[in-house]
Amino acid sequence: MWGKLVAVVLLAATGSAWAGDHDVLVQKVWLRESVPGQDSASLQLNLTSTKPATLVAVETPLAAAVKIQRLSAGRGKLHAREVGSLRLPRNRAVVFGDRGVALMLTGLKRPLHVGDKIPVTLTVEFAKRQLRKVETEAEVRPLELSYMHYSGREVHDHR
Repeated sequence: MWGKLVAVVLLAATGSAWAGDHDVLVQKVWLRESVPGQDSASLQLNLTSTKPATLVAVETPLAAAVKIQRLSAGRGKLHAREVGSLRLPRNRAVVFGDRGVALMLTGLKRPLHVGDKIPVTLTVEFAKRQLRKVETEAEVRPLELSYMHYSGREVHDHR
């Protein structure tokens, strides 16, 4: 009993979002502040599922659409290809903004200001077409250079 209570308290302290019976963990959800005229933004997050699943949709009231993209480099350029869904491996974090996958908010309805909390809904599909919606919030961070590195599948931001 005490173990479950401690786990719940630690989960609340990390600011993470869980879906269902702890099937999906969403961590480190953030965006950079926008500049005048900017109509898109990259949503950064780490997404882990305890069982095989598929990310089928991402929504926010702040944007007209959120595109799931695969990134690849070729001929000196970074190419983004929209995909309808993305497989989530069991017990392995998918780091959006790294390793060739990204979430792009398009058609921003207003500028992003430092400190804003942007609601985000992720729709994950499990076996037998069982859908779960995960609600989380993205923090808007300042537009600045940061010293980030990737260790394994986790993002470490040292500021």
